[in-house]
Amino acid sequence: TKFIDPLKPKNKKAVKIITIDIETVNKNGQLEPFLYCMYDGVERRSFFTNSPASLFTYLLTRKYRGYTVYAHNLSRFDIIFLFKYLSKLNNGGQYTVSPLIKDGSIISINIRNGQGINLHIKDSYLLLTQSLLKLSKTFTCSNLKGLEPVLMYSDDLTLQQKYCANMSASHYNKEIKLVYSYKEWKKLIQEYCERDCTVLHEVMCEFKNIVYNRWQINIEDYPTTSSLSFAIYRQHYLPVNTVPITSSDVFKFIKRSYTGGSTDMYIPTGKNLFCYDVNSLYPFVMLSHKYPIGQICEFSGDITLLKDKYWIAEASVRTKRDLRHPYLQIHHKTGAGLRTVSPNGCFNMVIHCSEYVNALKDYDITIQNGYYFEEGDIFSKFVLDLYTLRKTYDKSHPLNLTCKLLMNSLYGRF
Repeated sequence: TKFIDPLKPKNKKAVKIITIDIETVNKNGQLEPFLYCMYDGVERRSFFTNSPASLFTYLLTRKYRGYTVYAHNLSRFDIIFLFKYLSKLNNGGQYTVSPLIKDGSIISINIRNGQGINLHIKDSYLLLTQSLLKLSKTFTCSNLKGLEPVLMYSDDLTLQQKYCANMSASHYNKEIKLVYSYKEWKKLIQEYCERDCTVLHEVMCEFKNIVYNRWQINIEDYPTTSSLSFAIYRQHYLPVNTVPITSSDVFKFIKRSYTGGSTDMYIPTGKNLFCYDVNSLYPFVMLSHKYPIGQICEFSGDITLLKDKYWIAEASVRTKRDLRHPYLQIHHKTGAGLRTVSPNGCFNMVIHCSEYVNALKDYDITIQNGYYFEEGDIFSKFVLDLYTLRKTYDKSHPLNLTCKLLMNSLYGRF
């Protein structure tokens, strides 16, 4: 048997990846940017300014046509300081700025014009959901993320007002390096920001090689871990003619049965308490259960006598007694909007067969109509392949993390 190292690059194509980072200072509870840095794998650039204009003037050239720009935690942090400038680019008419938005968060942004400019901005955290410090260790980067230098004092009042952290570092929740010389601090903060860009670039290139060499898929084509996992599954594991396409009324009906999980928080008290974690819970569920596949069939009446069908049905429900913790969930319209509730008493809901069997001890349920499917295994090969691959490598190895993220994300995608 010939061993193929999944980390050894197979393709010599140019890597079109740029990484950026933004440094901010806390002024009276408000974060203000003062430094923008970028790295393209060869060249580093830093811009001491409160505006991203200089950075994008440099990036929006034909030199970087087709490049993907990654910022770690773009959708929850960096975008705050970029969006106003990017909207001006769009409104000026010189560029077309197209954001991809999901659930109120910006997933990616594409900037283009008719003169060869084409740049894709994405959030690397949506692909690799760990801190940059952890990623730098997992991917054994040549440089680790360093301590952030914080300027505490300057003889120049203008510089002090602009860059000093309100003469206090109490708001930092991480280890930092306190600096009392502006000249020293400026050198250190530039090195710190550029190092972050370098580390992230190394991580993304390594991750790109791992995914491409193993599954022949480019990470730049997919903005999130779930979309990447879904692409790998569709290309290599999806059985032919198994998963039906749901649309229109069928989709709307089935969607009514999905309400999310019930989450409770408990404060533990007592002695000799133990805390347990579950190893690969989602992959285990994917591996050990069957799922609705094949042709979609409509039915009316009581379908519970058909034992080998997976069904989703409209039902009238009544609790057998007042339950202290009712668990069947419905969406209920209130004055404050749509809410997920678990009521006592009588109500209607769309329920699926697994919920039905589990709830019979506490609820009287009458099935009215709905849709049924065949049951089948569609995930076991995917899970077994990735879990076996994951167990081959230590937790400190990047392939271990990659397989873990891909397995967990596919279930969420479905």
